[in-house]
Amino acid sequence: LSLAQIGLAEACFHLAPIALGLPFGSLADTFGRKWSLAVGALLVAVSAALMLVARSVWLVLPAMFLSGASFAFRSGAQQAFLYDALAERETTGGFSRLLGRLLSVSYVVIAATTWLGAALTGKSFAWPYALTVGVGLAAAYLAAGLHEPARERTEHHRSMRRTIGAVLRIVGGRSVLEVLLGFAAALWTLLTLIGLYAQAVLAERGLDTPRIGLVIGASLLCTAVGSWFAHRQTARGAFPLWTVAATAAIVGGGLGLGGGALALAVGAYLLAEFVAGIYEPLLAARVNADVGAAQRATILSVQGFLCSVTMIWAFPLVGWVAGRFGWLAAYAGAGGVVIVLLVTWLLTSTGGTSGAGTTMEPAS
Repeated sequence: LSLAQIGLAEACFHLAPIALGLPFGSLADTFGRKWSLAVGALLVAVSAALMLVARSVWLVLPAMFLSGASFAFRSGAQQAFLYDALAERETTGGFSRLLGRLLSVSYVVIAATTWLGAALTGKSFAWPYALTVGVGLAAAYLAAGLHEPARERTEHHRSMRRTIGAVLRIVGGRSVLEVLLGFAAALWTLLTLIGLYAQAVLAERGLDTPRIGLVIGASLLCTAVGSWFAHRQTARGAFPLWTVAATAAIVGGGLGLGGGALALAVGAYLLAEFVAGIYEPLLAARVNADVGAAQRATILSVQGFLCSVTMIWAFPLVGWVAGRFGWLAAYAGAGGVVIVLLVTWLLTSTGGTSGAGTTMEPAS
C-alpha cells in the first residue's frame, strides 16, 4: 500500500468511533456491558480475518472500519463494567488502583505481543492475523459468560435513543464535565501523536529500526509501571494538581522529542509515557465517579468519540506542519491547544462543582 492508502485506512479506523461511538456506548447502557464487550471482541476477529485474506486496499478499508467499530463497542463498556462490578460490592474506592493494575498488565502484554507479531511476520503475515482471530473469538466467549453487575435502571432502559438524549443533556448541562472530556480527548490525542510519529522523529535523529523498537517498547513499559503504581503515588494527591503535572509531562515530552538532543528526546518521551500511565487511572476514576450508572458507558464513549474526531484531522495536520516548519513547531502548536483547554477546565472547575472529590481516596 502507498502512504496515501495507509492514511486512508487509518481514517477509516477513526471514522467508526465518530459514527458509532455514542450509539454503541448507549447499547452497553441499554442491553448490558458484557454483550457490548462480546460483540466488540467478535469484531476484532472479523476485522483480523478480513486483513488475513485482503489482497487490495478495498478489503483493507472495511477491515479497518470494523476494527474501529470494535473499539467503539469496548471503549466505554470496559470501564463501566469494572466500576459497576466494584459498586455492586461497595468497593469503588479501589477503582483507580484496580484499573491501574489492569492497564499496567495490558501495556506489558501489548509490548510483548507487538514484539511477537513482528517476529512472526518474518515467517508470514498470516500468523499474527490468524492468532488475532483466535484471541478475538476466545475473548467474545469469555465476555458472553460474564456476570452482569446490578446497576440502577431508568426510564431510558432499552431505548438507545433516549439514553443518547439523556447523555447529551447531562454532558451539555454540566460544563465542568464537558470541558474535562474535551481536555482529556486533546491530551490523549497529543500523546498518541507523540507515539505515532516517534519512529519518524527518532529515525531523523539517526537511530536505526532495532533501536527505535527498543525505545518504543521501553515507552510501553514506562506506561505499565506508571499505571501499576498510580494509586499508591496519588492516594493523597489532588486531582487538579496531577492534571497539571500530566499536561506538563506530555507537552514537555512532545517538545523534547521535537527539539531536544537525542538523549533529551528519548528521556522526555519516556517520562511522558510514565506520567500518562499514572494519570490515566486517575482520570477514569474521576469521570466514573461523576456520572450515573444508567448512562455511564455512553458518557465514557464520548471521550473516545472526541479523540477520533480530533485524530482524523490532527494526524495529517501535525505531519504537514512538521514537514514545513519542523517537529518542534508541530508539537508546540498541539501542546498550546492542550494548555488552553487545561486552563479552561481549571477556571470552570473553580467556578462550579463536578460532583467528585478533588482527592483520590484510598482503596477500601
